Amino acid sequence: MTTEASGSGFDERALREALDVLDAVPGLRDDPHAVSALAELASRAQRAAPSVQSERFARAAQSIGGSLDFDEVLCNALSLGIEAMHAERGFVLLAGDAAPAALEEQPSGETPLADDALARRVAQRVIESGEPLFTTDAQAAASGIAATSIVALHVRTIACVPLRVRERVLGAIYVDARVIPGVYRDGDRELFAAIAHQAALAAENARLFGAERERASRLSELQGFQSRLLEAIANGVVTLSPQRMITSFNRAAEMTFGVAANAMLGRHAGSIGQFLPELVEMLDLFYDNGAVLLRAEIEGRRRDGTELTVEIRLTPLETAEGVGVALVLTDVTRQRRLEQENEAERARAEAIQKSFSRYLAPHVVQSLVNDPGSVRLGGERRRATMLFADIRGFTSLAARLSPERVVEILNTYFDVAVRIVFEFDGLLDKFYGDGMMAVFGAPRARDDDARRAVRAALALHDAVRAEIAPRLDYPIAISIGLATGDVVAGHFGSPLRMDYTVIGDAVNLAQGLQNAAPAGGIFIDEETYRLASPTPRPFHRVGARVKGRKDLIAVHAMLPEGSL
Repeated sequence: MTTEASGSGFDERALREALDVLDAVPGLRDDPHAVSALAELASRAQRAAPSVQSERFARAAQSIGGSLDFDEVLCNALSLGIEAMHAERGFVLLAGDAAPAALEEQPSGETPLADDALARRVAQRVIESGEPLFTTDAQAAASGIAATSIVALHVRTIACVPLRVRERVLGAIYVDARVIPGVYRDGDRELFAAIAHQAALAAENARLFGAERERASRLSELQGFQSRLLEAIANGVVTLSPQRMITSFNRAAEMTFGVAANAMLGRHAGSIGQFLPELVEMLDLFYDNGAVLLRAEIEGRRRDGTELTVEIRLTPLETAEGVGVALVLTDVTRQRRLEQENEAERARAEAIQKSFSRYLAPHVVQSLVNDPGSVRLGGERRRATMLFADIRGFTSLAARLSPERVVEILNTYFDVAVRIVFEFDGLLDKFYGDGMMAVFGAPRARDDDARRAVRAALALHDAVRAEIAPRLDYPIAISIGLATGDVVAGHFGSPLRMDYTVIGDAVNLAQGLQNAAPAGGIFIDEETYRLASPTPRPFHRVGARVKGRKDLIAVHAMLPEGSL
């Protein structure tokens, strides 16, 4: 390698070698004129060297500082270091690395530099100490460097300088050569150190530039991902800066409000107030409460004037400038409209169900609501207790009163009677004239059907005396009959008109007992009495003649006072 300065025509190394040769000529020192000539040449070389060194350093600085690529800076520095030190090969080792970051080899036939333990130990020593190391006799200096046999490595010159940035050592540049000792010249070491210093600064700048470029790349990728993510979110998302300026407005937000994002970006959050008038107040409340999570459902209008209902969530958004806001919007307009329609339909269905329950058994109405096709002709065998109640002497009473007054009396009685039947979980089967039929045990049988039927009969008698009679100008009395047995419960009639009722001997027996009972009395058959015992009040066993039956029927009776 040559150290000739570009354009100077001055070869410092050649001149110094020539002076050394002349100085070694026998007898030349004895000639005063020769000594004077050699001194003059040496003086001129010394005066020329600084300018050459300066030019070489300027060229090195330009070469090293002309790149912002970290690896390229190290390679340029290594090449310049090899040239400056008239070396043959070298490498750059960074602190903490086991392998060279840059490597340049020319000689062959000896241990590769990357595998040279001595070279790596020298570089590591310089990195740890932060001090340069120069030797023109590696064999002589081996004891202070490493225990590796220098002889086996051949005698060579070594130069290694740290890559230092302020107080931190980034690494070291190592170069060596298999040449005679004393190859270094004045200024070579200073130039090598200056190259290393310049390389360290350039490498640090390249590293910072690379880190910044990588950060910018990641930020760009993150922003791209964020944009794609915002567009993929089904909910509307609007972000605001700490100054309440709109910084993002995704596709779902466009669809929610019916406005393009580019018409909203960069504008103040108050511009969303044209769609959601309550938003500005919500933002004030959000910040007044310490920027904590805030949820609400608010009404508004889209750009086309149609109604808009949104669930809105305000979430704090930390930024370098302060706390911004992320608005997450869920358009629930259609959902709320469907809910309102469903609520109206449910209220309508309940009203219809309530109205039909006045005419049909409640379980029949419920079956129609759940499955309109479930009601079919036919029945099922059930064990149930029948209750018949009738107003005694009402036919003659009705003949003396106006039809309106008759209806008023019946409605007053049936209002109380039905309430009592329902109170004891009975099924009102039908009204017939001034009579009423109720069933306990259909469509669902229970163990206490007979007991509840008896208590309902007693409560109905009490209500007629204490509640109904005081409300009427004409006193009334009722008779009640109860019987228990197997019946068929179901829908009877035709597909065009059907009723839910029960059919069986127990029905006929209960009606017959009601007809046989006196006004104010209750007749119950043996089976009902057995199942209902003990009864709340005493009953007396009597014989009764029932229409349609030849023999007397043994019944248990509760008779009006004074009838026994």
